[in-house]
Amino acid sequence: MFHLEEKEKDMKRKFLLGATLLLCMGLFTGCGGKDYDFYIFNVKSENADALEKVCKAYGEETGQKIKVFSIGTTDGIDLLRADMNSNHKPAIYSVNAETVPEWEEGGFLKDLREASTPEMRELAESIPQGMQLSSGNGTNYGIPYNVEGYGYIIDTKMVDALFGEKNTMNWLEDFKTATYDEFEALVTAADDYIKNGTGGTVHLSGNEYTFQPEKNEISSQLNGVFSVAGAEKWTYGDHMSNFALNAVLDSLSAAQNATDEQVDELKTPLEKSIQVEELMTSHAAGAKGTLKRSPDFINSTTSGYDQAIQIFADHKSIFIKQGNWVYSNIEKINPEIVKTITMLPVKMPFTQEDIKIPGMTVEKFNSSVPEFVPSYYAINKKAEPEEQEKAEKFLYWLNTSKEGQDFIINDFAFIPFTADASVEFENPLNNALIGYLREGNVLSNPFNGAPPTWGQEVYGKILMEQYFIKEDWEPDAYEKIADECISQWKALRKLGEED
Repeated sequence: MFHLEEKEKDMKRKFLLGATLLLCMGLFTGCGGKDYDFYIFNVKSENADALEKVCKAYGEETGQKIKVFSIGTTDGIDLLRADMNSNHKPAIYSVNAETVPEWEEGGFLKDLREASTPEMRELAESIPQGMQLSSGNGTNYGIPYNVEGYGYIIDTKMVDALFGEKNTMNWLEDFKTATYDEFEALVTAADDYIKNGTGGTVHLSGNEYTFQPEKNEISSQLNGVFSVAGAEKWTYGDHMSNFALNAVLDSLSAAQNATDEQVDELKTPLEKSIQVEELMTSHAAGAKGTLKRSPDFINSTTSGYDQAIQIFADHKSIFIKQGNWVYSNIEKINPEIVKTITMLPVKMPFTQEDIKIPGMTVEKFNSSVPEFVPSYYAINKKAEPEEQEKAEKFLYWLNTSKEGQDFIINDFAFIPFTADASVEFENPLNNALIGYLREGNVLSNPFNGAPPTWGQEVYGKILMEQYFIKEDWEPDAYEKIADECISQWKALRKLGEED
């Protein structure tokens, strides 16, 4: 039962929603006609101005008028539902993996394999398999807004400080193809160097690198190897579990449709992902020294998202596992460091037997970073056929023409999935992701296809509440956590099927 305040808030929300619906109806129905060629419903309010700008430019070039409606409230989905059942249906609308089932069941999602124009079919086919919006059976429902990705972020100036500036470029390239055993040895040696000043020699991709005999202004600030946000379950519950899932499930839709046999095959990859978590959390940096696993490790005042970024930006850790979205956060703390940061692959102790994806090798897996698409443009199958065709031509122009690409890169500040070697950002993390994408060294985001809440409330919660709070783990910890994760996956999926 709602409290009085909640009732008032709900009534106010419904009033505002109704008012907005009436406004939308007035905007688009007029006297029963349409004063536009096609209509875009955009739920990304942060790019509203950029979308208006690009549509105006396209209109000047083609003579077409595009109506754009952008909204960023949680009621956006309700407004979209209303428009889908009106006589002013959008031809293009925003969609993500969570909303696919509703729009697919309602018959609103156009499979782009059946697009009206050959250009759109070709564009859709060019989307990397792991980035395609699909519910299975080969369907391809959307054109990506933007590409995001994550890995180990490192300041190249820190590599200069640890191994000598003349070795930095080779070190970075050799790290990309290094084995897990080489990585683990590097972590141990770096920890020794931080604590005792004696790191000795390490090997990456078989090549030898020796720690500098003396610490400099940067390396002397180090408190640990990794900056870890122990209080933020999503940073490991979603992102670290994703590496385990990628060993068996190569896409979001593969995770959504995983068989019991595939879920059981996740056991060893899950165990090994937890092994990496133990390695990272055993060598974590704090603001004033080493951050030990303890109740403080999951305290948001000492180990939250902002604190983890602060520790990295202050050169108190070598690595932070994060995504390209942290660029602006780091820039606010240390404007200099953002000029020299880059992204490297997370290493996993997998064997070839652990990986069930055809064609994927351990070497390629450990040279790749997860890249994925948070939102897509979809074509409304129930819009008028001529509007669908015009919408397809617009999306093709946006994603393939020089002018369209300029808008995506400079106005939206997005990484286009079609990015090539000529695309360059001020954000070096974006540039690093483009490099991996161009090389084909990318993993997918099956974690988004796991049963709802599984990543954070099962994998993440177990680690946070039972293991990050204690320094020593029992010998069978990896297996116990993996078994519980598999059991809860099946239980949550069954619960979802019953609903």
